[in-house]
Amino acid sequence: MTSPEKKIRNKTRALRHLLKDEKIRELLVSLSDELNLEFSLEDHRKSILWGKNGNLSNKSELIHKNIHFGTLYSDKSSGKIIAELIVSLVNKELEKKNIGNEVLGLYREINMIYDFSEKLSEIIEEKSIAEMALSEASQILDTSHGLFLLHNQESDHVDILSAFGKDPNREKNIQEQNHRLKDLIKKGTSSIVSKDIIQTNPALRHLRAMMYAPLKVKNKTLGMVILGHDQEKEYRAADLKLLTTIASQSAVAIESAHLYQKGLREAQEREDAIKRIHNVSQKFVPTEFIKSLGKNRLTEVALGDLTEKEVTVMFVDIREFTSISENLSPKDNFLFINAFNKRMGPIIRQNNGFIMQYLGDGFMALFPDGSQDALRASVEMHKSLEDYNKIRKQKERAPVKVGIGMQNGNLIMGITGDVERLDAAIISDTVNTASRIEGLSKHFSTSILMTEKCLKNLSNPKEFVFRYLGPVQVIGKQKPIKLYECINGDQNSLFEHKSKTLETFDEGMRLYFKREFAMAAVTFQKVFKQNKKDLTAKLFLNRAAHLITEEIDEDWKGVQSMTKK
Repeated sequence: MTSPEKKIRNKTRALRHLLKDEKIRELLVSLSDELNLEFSLEDHRKSILWGKNGNLSNKSELIHKNIHFGTLYSDKSSGKIIAELIVSLVNKELEKKNIGNEVLGLYREINMIYDFSEKLSEIIEEKSIAEMALSEASQILDTSHGLFLLHNQESDHVDILSAFGKDPNREKNIQEQNHRLKDLIKKGTSSIVSKDIIQTNPALRHLRAMMYAPLKVKNKTLGMVILGHDQEKEYRAADLKLLTTIASQSAVAIESAHLYQKGLREAQEREDAIKRIHNVSQKFVPTEFIKSLGKNRLTEVALGDLTEKEVTVMFVDIREFTSISENLSPKDNFLFINAFNKRMGPIIRQNNGFIMQYLGDGFMALFPDGSQDALRASVEMHKSLEDYNKIRKQKERAPVKVGIGMQNGNLIMGITGDVERLDAAIISDTVNTASRIEGLSKHFSTSILMTEKCLKNLSNPKEFVFRYLGPVQVIGKQKPIKLYECINGDQNSLFEHKSKTLETFDEGMRLYFKREFAMAAVTFQKVFKQNKKDLTAKLFLNRAAHLITEEIDEDWKGVQSMTKK
């Protein structure tokens, strides 16, 4: 069917649809009575759509955008008014249909982007990302050939990560076209390649149509995705837009894969740095530990000595320790850790606690008298670091930040080992949980994170301000743990913001657990909009926004499962 014929049929179909509408029919009858005339309608094939054939001498053509799709006959010249009305109504009907098609197309595109993004989020290997991207592209777009190319910065060479379609000279062509490909990647633009360029380039002669899009993330281009067809095919702007979207999503995934690999290297560097520090800073048995065993001196303890106590366990971790330590020598690392511990240790002791174990980039502390002392110490440590960071700023050094997590419960304290080697040890699930909570403080972007057990153990909870963050299921625990953020350790501006928006944040949490995710997202957006440093509000904003389109189980209670320690 040719394009003009298709347009005529679309307009005729719209006209027939309108004439079936009772309100439109009433309008036409009313207008013909008002004008005191009779009329009849024919489509482009002379089929009667309205009225009867008769001696109606006035003829008005139904024309829209130079397309004739019918004729109106009337006994008066004013029949052209009805003809103009019908043309206008057909135009509106076609506009409605076009808008509907555009909305449907947009919905499908969003669905595709979301599904593709979800799949990519589970992949951290470059080649798998490339294969996934080409697989998705081949299913959505009509294509017989595909290339996923990456510019290797070290070798300054364009490499093939993945490809499909028959091309026996692929490797040779890529080698010969490397300079041109690097130029295209450097430009970072998308394009539909003209037939003239395809025919004049020997490397493309196996194709009849082609388009490409850059693997662009932020301000850099990592490579490009090329799609082509060995049959006659006219790629449209919408096709290029979809390819560009696939390429953009893939670029983000590739960049994330790079960051993941970098993270692994940094983790290894961090572990190496901690080992170096660990070899220098030997762990000594705390005096408070000896006293807890009912002894006064280390020489009095014996293998098997133990006691059970209810305490609050605190874990403290220096954030971004690798980035701070990587520019320091082992000696400077040791001096840095010592400087940190010299500031934190007295605060712990002043609040009736003691450091049980130094962990290189942090420590574990115990508070025999409970959570009130532990929380006071946590707030004071953050305030002390604010003063310390002012000094570091004057010396053009990076600020030091810590994350703190705590849990309250029973534990066994005692002396373990053998006759030749003794060591102070604590055994308890409370310790494991406190360590998990400290790890979760990174996830929730909080300065101080604690469990509900700690909150209930406080002797004067009104001394502090809290935000409820809901339950989480951590590895190794059967029951969810309810978490609370203590905001007193935040910098003054952030503390004032969180205090001011506390009721709004709590309302967002209430809506979130009532499954009113849209309203929860709006509420968290209000909080986050006031201070972009409130990353906890941003976390719940993103989570609520994500759940709007998710199918939620009937027994959903908002418990977040944590798959990492």
